Amino acid sequence: MRCKRFCAAALVLVGLLLAVQHVAAQDAHYWTLQYGPRSSLLGGAVIGSVEDISATYYNPGALALASDLTFAITANVFERSGISLEGGGGEGVNLGTSQSGLRPSLLAGTLKRGVFGSGVLAYSALTRVKGTQDFSGVVIQSGSELDPSLQLQDRAASVQFEGEFSDFWAGISYSQPFGSHFGLGVTWYAAFRSQRRRAEAVNQSIATDGTGFVSLDIRGGEYSTTRTLAKFGAFAAVGPFSGGLTVTTPSIHISGSGQLAFNTSTVSPDTAALASSVQTDLPAEFKSPLSVGAGGALRIGKTRLHASAEWFEATAPYVVIQGEDFVSQAPAQVVPVDAVQELAEVLNWGAGLEHAISPSVSAYASYSTDNSGLSEDIERAGLSALPLDISLISAGSDFVLGPARFTLGLGYAWGRKVDQALTDVLQQEDPNFEAVFVYRSIRVIFGFEIGIN
Repeated sequence: MRCKRFCAAALVLVGLLLAVQHVAAQDAHYWTLQYGPRSSLLGGAVIGSVEDISATYYNPGALALASDLTFAITANVFERSGISLEGGGGEGVNLGTSQSGLRPSLLAGTLKRGVFGSGVLAYSALTRVKGTQDFSGVVIQSGSELDPSLQLQDRAASVQFEGEFSDFWAGISYSQPFGSHFGLGVTWYAAFRSQRRRAEAVNQSIATDGTGFVSLDIRGGEYSTTRTLAKFGAFAAVGPFSGGLTVTTPSIHISGSGQLAFNTSTVSPDTAALASSVQTDLPAEFKSPLSVGAGGALRIGKTRLHASAEWFEATAPYVVIQGEDFVSQAPAQVVPVDAVQELAEVLNWGAGLEHAISPSVSAYASYSTDNSGLSEDIERAGLSALPLDISLISAGSDFVLGPARFTLGLGYAWGRKVDQALTDVLQQEDPNFEAVFVYRSIRVIFGFEIGIN
């Protein structure tokens, strides 16, 4: 009977701990951020139609043929977003976080024109992904709120998750035209990735006979790494048609270090257990996958249709932070400590419409996907990730005023998915229960490009 009581109490902790292990803000997504004002309004669907300095990222082959290589510094999205896990702590107990602020964007410009004849040399700096998390939840039950068969008097459980991650890329681009309709280019990037996370879950219960149960689980870690990669691009424009192809190489590890902390304990009338370890100066590595993108555009009168797609290779399981197995204090047993990453292959796509209202004013509308690299077949261990696919719609306009081009627009993103792993755990208490991830984001898009050449 004691085991039944306290196992039921521990079930809440397991559910909460699984929840914070799973929830994070888009660290398994590839199309979260767009770069450049017009590319943002088109949802990033510009691999085969980019005409400005954001070609350093979207397609370096287009740089040599681009009509607008003005200096771009764009803090171009103010976003209010929220992620919730409905029922993450059990029926009626939601976990969630919300945040607002400027999203990082692109700083880019030309270094030199006429390199090796008519080539273009440019630079760019961008934040590839960035996010913060702060999730918390509390479950408190007593008396009639508890299943009478468990003979529990009171039960309380709490969970807290904190984390942040960032991946910053800085690169040099070179693009060479071949005639007036075709260009090839490459951007070489140095990438700097950092991430930290800390999850804490506490479970406490008191039985009707006065016996008690306490369980504590605290896990955390952080790392920073440096790597390098390259993006190759080809671009062609003939009459009303344009198209492009890009290949982004897998990253090559340069250096990295991290630390991990593991602390769990359980105290009940039947047992007492403790496993605690803090490890520093650990080797760390982060990998970004091979990707292949393609896109095109067609101009019909004053309207231009854009479409792009990009495939990302699966990332096989690998150790991001390599800890050392240790022997727990009580009972003595080997405990593995590490942080693991694994992502499935992903295909993202987008389509946009551009209409010239006048020579200096254009309107835009777009739809794009931002699918997660996490699937139900992947065990989420060490690094958390958001397991839902996100859709984004955007609309707005840009206009030229003097030597600058200004961009204004709005965007809305959404996603919803049942977390099957967590649902399976919590359905042991309620067969009809479902834990559901819900994502919502409202974006105000603004930006400017300044011609300095």
